[in-house]
Amino acid sequence: MTTMHPAAIAYRDPVALIARCEIGSVRRLGREPGYESGAVLPVGDWFPLPDDHPERYAPSVFTKDRGLIEFFRLPATVADRHALAVLVAELGDPHPVHLGETADPPGEPVTHRLPESGGLRPGLHVDNHQNLSYTVRETARRRLCVNLGPGSRHLLLSTVDIKSICRTVQDRYETHHPHTDDLRFYLDRQRPLRVLRIRIDPGEGWFAPTAVLPYDESTDGQDLPSATTSWLGHWERGQFGPLV
Repeated sequence: MTTMHPAAIAYRDPVALIARCEIGSVRRLGREPGYESGAVLPVGDWFPLPDDHPERYAPSVFTKDRGLIEFFRLPATVADRHALAVLVAELGDPHPVHLGETADPPGEPVTHRLPESGGLRPGLHVDNHQNLSYTVRETARRRLCVNLGPGSRHLLLSTVDIKSICRTVQDRYETHHPHTDDLRFYLDRQRPLRVLRIRIDPGEGWFAPTAVLPYDESTDGQDLPSATTSWLGHWERGQFGPLV
């Protein structure tokens, strides 16, 4: 039986994590305007994270920094985008890759669009900026994302990583280059997968291994638009004080 590896979330207080995290089901779309065919979206049946769940996502002694999900609040000294860019340049990676900014209206179940698909929404997906193979996938850069506001938004995280998914759907997974399509094939096989929804308020941000863990963002249920700015980089854990 294939072992499924969940998200590894750094948290200090399980009650604080539960207060801003929900869990729900996913569904596959057919052909719908604005979305890639087969895109995986949340169903919207959110319910509070059960009391015993935080420990399921706690990092183990084997979790490396590059595989960790961290949430943080920007220091009060970061007053504008320039100050934020300066801060990122000082976090330890001499060559962080800026992915630009996005601006999203409220009410979007998923927000990411991919230029290579003509701006279609992929739904839950893995980043493939480095296109690393299965054997070295976990060496990919982590994504750093900051909510610039004015509204809140949510980070969506699959409860199963792409390497575990590949072992289920690919006969020769050792030489495979993981792709979002593997997630879709996985659901075609009726395999279990849930999605976490974590609230990110203005001035807050996150690090996550988005080349390994399928993810997206959402403004569903929000009243205000919100913008983000993101980078890829190799960063050690604990760059900021923990948010939860």
